[in-house]
Amino acid sequence: MDEMIRAENICLAEITTATSFSVRPGDMTILVTPKDEVSALLTRILIGLTQPACGKIFLFNNDIATLAAWELRDIRRRIGIAFGTGGLVSNLKVWENLTLPLYFHQHLNNDDIEKRGLALLERLGYSGKFMDLPGHLTASQRKLIGRARAMLTDPDLILYESPVSGLSQEEKNTFFRVACEFHREKSARASLFITSNLDVVRSLPTAVVINLTKGQIL
Repeated sequence: MDEMIRAENICLAEITTATSFSVRPGDMTILVTPKDEVSALLTRILIGLTQPACGKIFLFNNDIATLAAWELRDIRRRIGIAFGTGGLVSNLKVWENLTLPLYFHQHLNNDDIEKRGLALLERLGYSGKFMDLPGHLTASQRKLIGRARAMLTDPDLILYESPVSGLSQEEKNTFFRVACEFHREKSARASLFITSNLDVVRSLPTAVVINLTKGQIL
């Protein structure tokens, strides 16, 4: 069966045993880590920004260690990545951060980009300014814009790193509702939540939970 992600015997700090897991089309999966720093490291490893100390990572059945830089960039276009801190470019305004992937990777006119961007921000409940720099946003607003950017390209696979850390209960509820809706909107889309917060496990009861702190599936 095709796999969007396969990790084979990868080594991570603070996880005592080598870890293997896979994510297939249509899966909703939660990787439980010991803390947010490990979630951030694992996210970078899975998308090829950092090499694991041992083991292999496959994206869409490709061993990323064997890929040229341009090949890995092409594969990443199929992935939406919502970093725990938002991952925004500090010298770009909110709207520029949001729409940057559409201008680079999709052939859309300005009107279409504006409609898609505004509709998604409304759906996610963003009430801030569009022309502010990220430094003027709250931590939760930066996370929201990063999440919106990840969703805007309609990816086959979406990764949520530490998605609810620092959010209010109302913000968490909105996130879980939208993430579940977004998952179902594309039949083969996979959603991967990388988190140390057990609220994610409790709020997504149908997801497969892989507890990396114990090296077993719950």
